[in-house]
Amino acid sequence: MTQYSPRVTAALSAVDEDTYVLHPDGSLLTQTTARPLIASTLDGLDVQHGAKVLEIGTGSGYSSALLSELVGPSGTVVTVDVVPGLMERARDLHARFGRTNVTLLAGDGHEGAPDHGPYDRVVAWTTPERIPHAWVEQSRPGGLVVAPVELAGLVKTHAVVTAEVTEDHGVTGRALAPGGYVEMHGADLDQWTVPPRGVDALVHDGQGAAWWVAGAWAKKHPAEAGKLLTGLVDEQPQKVRVFEDSEDPAAFRAWMYATHPDELATLGGPMGFGVGAVDSVGVFVFRPFGPDALSSGATTAQTMARGWVEVWRRAGRPGWARVRPVLLRESSGWRVRAEESEPARS
Repeated sequence: MTQYSPRVTAALSAVDEDTYVLHPDGSLLTQTTARPLIASTLDGLDVQHGAKVLEIGTGSGYSSALLSELVGPSGTVVTVDVVPGLMERARDLHARFGRTNVTLLAGDGHEGAPDHGPYDRVVAWTTPERIPHAWVEQSRPGGLVVAPVELAGLVKTHAVVTAEVTEDHGVTGRALAPGGYVEMHGADLDQWTVPPRGVDALVHDGQGAAWWVAGAWAKKHPAEAGKLLTGLVDEQPQKVRVFEDSEDPAAFRAWMYATHPDELATLGGPMGFGVGAVDSVGVFVFRPFGPDALSSGATTAQTMARGWVEVWRRAGRPGWARVRPVLLRESSGWRVRAEESEPARS
């Protein structure tokens, strides 16, 4: 059983999760993050009594209820969501339980909440392309930003970064950890199988199920990418085992993000999604959980991706402990990349 800090454990005990995440009929609210992921993120956020926290992605309201407990009566939680209906539901629940230290705002999370800062902590439950400048500018020096990010500038290449705000309102990366949430978007989603942004080609089969692909090759050759997806509709990829029982596929993904970010593609469909290699005649993508990949054809993509696995093995199977975040300032925000802290030997 996972152990959390005493303060997070106390907050988990003080908030009734089911009240927030379940509909009256007992079904799960779609915009809900799993309790262990919330708890581990809050542990890393290190929220103190009296802190002011900006939360991006209110969802069910469960996480802002936990933050309310962590900051205490003298602290404040400001939570922002793009879906007004979720905000009203969460507002009613917080009022029912007397959580008066939570301010709820409907709006674009990229903009933060400038009228309510500065903040000691910023936490997000949705994945931006880059860490917005607004989150950093609205934070106090020494504050922390904990958010999911895209490590390869590509949908589904997710990790959670912890970054510290500097005196000049820059940011330095402190840690990367596995994890990720739905891409930040501008409206309420009515489907969850296709990312709301970042897809370069998309087709549907006769039953309406979607196949999609994203990556540098697909962006450069959209017509070929569409033909590839049409072929996958007719003959779906095979699930093949790649990793041994003693190996950690999550460690491989961390290494892959750090060493081959510009070569990666993401493929999604009725069988789920994966990140790996794609070309005009086939795919070989590693599924997000477990030891398997989705493969189609004896292609250059398969040779390339399997070659990455062999290099990773020869390097000693490095993982998340061997990568660090590098934050690069751009006009639209802070791009996050993974970098090997100790170069692997091939």
